[in-house]
Amino acid sequence: MLLRFILIRLRARNILRPARVLVETPENETKPGVRGDSRVKRDNNLSGVDRRDFIRMLSGSAAAAGMAGVSAGCAGGSTTDKRVIVLGLDGMDPTLIRALIDMGRAPNFKKLAEMGSFSKLGTTMPALSPVAWSSFITGMSPGGHGITDFVVRDPKTYMPVFSIFENTEPDVVFSVGDVHLPIKGGGPVNRRHGTPFWSYLTERGIPAWVSKIPTNYPVDDTATVAISGMGTPDLADAYGLFSYFTSDPFEDYKGMEGGTVQYVDINDDVVHANLLGPVNGLKTLQDDSRDPYINTTKIPFTAYLDAQADGVRLDIQGQTILLKRGQYSPWVSVEFELLPIVGTVRGNARFLVKEIGPHFKLYVTPINIDPVQQPDGVVYPAELGAEIARDIGAFWTKGLPCDTKAFDYKVLNDEEYVGQAELVLKERMALFDHLWSRFDTGLFYFYVSSTDQDAHMMWRNMDETHPLHSEADPRFAGYIMDLYAEMDKLVGKVLPAVDDNTLLLICSDHGFAQFGRQFHLNTWLRDNGWLAVKPGAEKKPETSIFDIDWSKTAAYGIGFNALYLNLKGREGEGIIEPDKAGEMTTKLKRELHSVVDGETGKKPIAKVYDRDEMYTGPKVGEMAEMLVGYTPGYRNSSTSFMGATGSEIINLNPWAWSGDHSMAKDLVPGTLFSSRRINAKNPDILDLPVTILDWFGIEKPSQMEGSSIFRTS
Repeated sequence: MLLRFILIRLRARNILRPARVLVETPENETKPGVRGDSRVKRDNNLSGVDRRDFIRMLSGSAAAAGMAGVSAGCAGGSTTDKRVIVLGLDGMDPTLIRALIDMGRAPNFKKLAEMGSFSKLGTTMPALSPVAWSSFITGMSPGGHGITDFVVRDPKTYMPVFSIFENTEPDVVFSVGDVHLPIKGGGPVNRRHGTPFWSYLTERGIPAWVSKIPTNYPVDDTATVAISGMGTPDLADAYGLFSYFTSDPFEDYKGMEGGTVQYVDINDDVVHANLLGPVNGLKTLQDDSRDPYINTTKIPFTAYLDAQADGVRLDIQGQTILLKRGQYSPWVSVEFELLPIVGTVRGNARFLVKEIGPHFKLYVTPINIDPVQQPDGVVYPAELGAEIARDIGAFWTKGLPCDTKAFDYKVLNDEEYVGQAELVLKERMALFDHLWSRFDTGLFYFYVSSTDQDAHMMWRNMDETHPLHSEADPRFAGYIMDLYAEMDKLVGKVLPAVDDNTLLLICSDHGFAQFGRQFHLNTWLRDNGWLAVKPGAEKKPETSIFDIDWSKTAAYGIGFNALYLNLKGREGEGIIEPDKAGEMTTKLKRELHSVVDGETGKKPIAKVYDRDEMYTGPKVGEMAEMLVGYTPGYRNSSTSFMGATGSEIINLNPWAWSGDHSMAKDLVPGTLFSSRRINAKNPDILDLPVTILDWFGIEKPSQMEGSSIFRTS
């Protein structure tokens, strides 16, 4: 039967929804401190069956109802009574947590430090989450695991490529007219190389629970329990696409990235619009030059405005959502049809009414993959998604949950971003409680993204020296420190578990610093003769990577820190002879180290690292020859990040994204707390997987580069 083999591939995920079943309605949620209640009435026919359940149904067996209990189903039969608990608090800065301890606001962190150790933790260069956490996962430097930035370039085409996963084409496609059904192969593939350290545990019968760790999408069966983290896409795009609807024709978001804007009309207090979903990859794509959304799936909805009640009734797919202005809705299930009868794709979104009059303004979060009806690669075992949802409700599955782009482009203001951030944190703590209550022995790793994302977005609120501090809402000046205090409560939940057989580690992959001014690396390269643009492009106020004249370009930047030579034999149009690479690198480093910001008198670049002096491994040859480490206060610009040039080399950072860590690695170290005293003088993130395996009596694997932090070097 053909349908048995159909794997609906949609951009970066595989999803099949051929039938409808009943679903449970999550508990209603409200945001503290705002007016009114938010309620959802659901049509219980709006759901689907995942691909595995569908295959079981076709073969005559009933679909699985979910797991009776993860601890019983997954952790049984452990070969050890030892435990390692790891809290991965992304971006937690050692200086800030020390200040919180000194203020008396972090009693559990203080107790843990007195019990064992508290120190800075060496990180990778670049000091970026996918790079550093990949080193934690594999025990290898970037030269080994190959994750060297958020974005790298295809050396043959120079085009930016997402570093965490790639979507492969199917091997076999069944086509009828304009319909194309993938039959075999294809789908997302993790780009990280090396064996995850927890594989050495599970192959010895030691359970490993790994929740939300970055660069672990798609998840696989190497862990006992796993939930994918940073890198997990939403339903429409790898990074996440929000939707914004406004009746104000003068709102202008020219050049906006990360979302779509739809201009709507109000007629008798009623608004009709369409919520955009994923591009329908099962049908032949039509010319979109006139209609950019002609290939995009859509769901119609109607909003009924009630200015007197300061609220909106929103009807979508048989559901009625009652919203007060300024309040996020609970998760709303939405379903996009790809092909009649054969399949639909389902996700979850939250709605926020920003304004009712004189204009209607509605924000919708990126549509998250439904953890109940999920594709392979988000939760392992797949049934775990349904179990969690039954307990805590739907949850953010997108790897970077908070919508930083909507905040950057001022679709969300400070209060609205904080409202979303509080929901993310509340949900993440509920997820922790669910998993922690079921854990018994082995490894328990749990990751928190809020300490990173919220530090990025709320730094200028806290930092009075930030150039745009005056534009930030002063009500949230203490938000980051309050967030750290919430992490202290999390530590308080696990601290009582520490005993002779239980090791507790709390770590971050990097620290944080101000990002007040941006350095346009490619503009500097152009103005100093290293990068050339095509004839006529020099007249543009901003050029793109398509404007670069590769036949005259010696060096270029792609990503936050990478500086590549246009190397002959490696790049598609390389001009630098390999035997000249060392000479060119030395000259470039010298010139960059001499750059001074004329407005501040500071050097924006603290150190340019030579790749060959730092890393070894099979992936070194693919890496950039130089890694630019910025001075705190500076970072590569978001336009240069994608290969663009502009009119200025250094200027103010205009974004709400006001804190960062893509600086010289020694200037933004991570944080390490241990329930046992550390013997290593300078612990590094590469040491942690070796330490964990050593605790379970497993020798250091040959691929790993670090040492146990408890053994004297």
